Amino acid sequence: MFKMLMVFGLISSLALAGCVSTQTQAGDTVQPDGTIAKADGTLVKPDGTMIKPDGTMVKPDGTMIGPDGKMVDTGSGIAGVQGVPYVPFTQAAYDQAKAQSKVIFLEFYANWCPTCKVQEPILEDAFATASFDNATAFRVNYNDTETDADEQNLAKQFGVIYQHTHIILDAQGSVAKKSQEMWDKQAVLAELGTVAGA
Repeated sequence: MFKMLMVFGLISSLALAGCVSTQTQAGDTVQPDGTIAKADGTLVKPDGTMIKPDGTMVKPDGTMIGPDGKMVDTGSGIAGVQGVPYVPFTQAAYDQAKAQSKVIFLEFYANWCPTCKVQEPILEDAFATASFDNATAFRVNYNDTETDADEQNLAKQFGVIYQHTHIILDAQGSVAKKSQEMWDKQAVLAELGTVAGA
């Protein structure tokens, strides 16, 4: 019993000293420097930079750098790059996209949802081939083990009550399209094009 109390006291002391990360909601942990370690292994730095489990880095402006250190084709406005960035939601990246008057595609996704898992590669393919340099897209976790407070607030703001909801915001931040339908690649490009291509 005494040994158990000693170990518990040591862990408590380390946590208070900032040597052990503390638990947050949905299984995420916050490291001493403020970095959030999400349940899926993704790291979110305090400035909004995300590092995926495979080593890919996504900066708040949508710039993506692969594990090999080379820039990834994301359509971020760099010469010769095509595509619409499709990245996990962070408040910092979302705020930056709004400040830049981007057309924003929000995909409310749940990691337990079979429909979302079918829709995800379709969206990725569509965004990779899209040619709208004034648009960006975010995957927003909704009511799953990875949903954070910012994502909960975003769902409330737009009245999202169900996963696999697509929302397209125009350059002024107003809802131009909201749907729970399953979209194929052509539908994704057509719906985004009615807003971003106008």
